[in-house]
Amino acid sequence: MQKNNIAKSILLLTIGGGSFFANAEPATDLPLWEAGLLGLSIQQLAYPGSNEQVQRNFVLPYLIYRGDFFRADRDNVGLRAYKSQTLELDVGFAAALGASDGDIPVRQGMPELGTLVEAGPRMRWTINDNIWGSRLRLDLPLRAAFDVEEGMRYSGISFEPALFADVTTLQDLSYTFGVSALFGSEKLTDRFYQVTELFAQSGRPEFDAKPGLIALRFTGAISKKFSSNWRGFSFARYETVTSAKNQHSPLVVQNGGWSVGIGATYIWARSAQTVSGW
Repeated sequence: MQKNNIAKSILLLTIGGGSFFANAEPATDLPLWEAGLLGLSIQQLAYPGSNEQVQRNFVLPYLIYRGDFFRADRDNVGLRAYKSQTLELDVGFAAALGASDGDIPVRQGMPELGTLVEAGPRMRWTINDNIWGSRLRLDLPLRAAFDVEEGMRYSGISFEPALFADVTTLQDLSYTFGVSALFGSEKLTDRFYQVTELFAQSGRPEFDAKPGLIALRFTGAISKKFSSNWRGFSFARYETVTSAKNQHSPLVVQNGGWSVGIGATYIWARSAQTVSGW
């Protein structure tokens, strides 16, 4: 949630390649596992409705594992419960990095936004495998969030239905275009938008946050395979809190903003064993 869903992808990148930065893999024989390094530079919104950009640079090890039950791929990390040609159900894990009040002047003096760990089920429906040359899919993830800095304290629930179109060309170029709507429980929206009497001040009046729509998001990503070991990628995401449930919170400074990133992955080892139709 905080720092956009891009921050959530950092954990996925560490373990499994990252949902923003690589597109759906083709249904061909692939190594059971791959290990490598990820380099990433991102500039992102501190949270939906913030006008503050947070710069992060990472060099991280990552692992892709394409097991029948446990998986860590370029799209998710978790346990696969069911898979058919068009439907998939899994239990996934993700994380969202936090931000100090020093990063966000409008929140100065308020509790910091700590790192969140998220877990929960996701259903994926492949609507069409080849519509105008792209794969069209609907993702329905439902996740509970827990604050690491506060002893894994329960911090609410998020639901983000998303429609994606994935395109892979003969030149090893892959594109993803998506639109999603992020919803949060009251406990989660309180985290971002609530201003209690204790923290109210001139220019930051009390505000009682409500559950509901947090933001609408529009995403584009591109990746290019340069060799069997090297792949580059970039992404951009625009999110808007126009029509969001808490758009009138004093912690909402602007209606919309961009998050962008660029990076590369290098695979240094892969298994001889392959899996098909993964």
